[in-house]
Amino acid sequence: MNRLGRISVFTLSILGLSLVVGMATSHQVRAAVSALVTVSNTSANPVPTESVDASNAFQYDTTMGFASTSVPIPAGKRLVVDFIAVNGEVSSLDGPIQPSVILESALNGGNSANYYFEPAPSPVTISVENQLQLGKDVKIYADSLSISTAFAGYSPNFFSLHISISGHLVPNS
Repeated sequence: MNRLGRISVFTLSILGLSLVVGMATSHQVRAAVSALVTVSNTSANPVPTESVDASNAFQYDTTMGFASTSVPIPAGKRLVVDFIAVNGEVSSLDGPIQPSVILESALNGGNSANYYFEPAPSPVTISVENQLQLGKDVKIYADSLSISTAFAGYSPNFFSLHISISGHLVPNS
């Protein structure tokens, strides 16, 4: 075999070895191997599950000015809020105003957590009122839940927000 033939065989051997080593150490191969895991649970240690279907669905709507309202949650259940939508109108004759919606949740009668949502102006402008809107995915757990409103900026002469929450109920254990 001449010198050019030996160099070609050597080069092809190195390329082939590189290809085999590259495939053996690639992430795809390791992922395929790690996917072959078997998990088994006994009845003494079951896999926790949560049924989320239409029978567990929960929705609540309210229209508010400056007020606070409690959301009714059935006894023995915990509310999981998945989505909040806010729309409405506010106005001030003196200057800009930013309304807020506050969800206050508590678990097992313990300390509460406050979640603040500030709707943004709609792209549609009306001369007096400031139309607002907000739609947001959330994950808020509550054994008790109240909704209240607030504002920053100038005092409003008109303030009305429609608030919708959507979620599901789970057993409170």
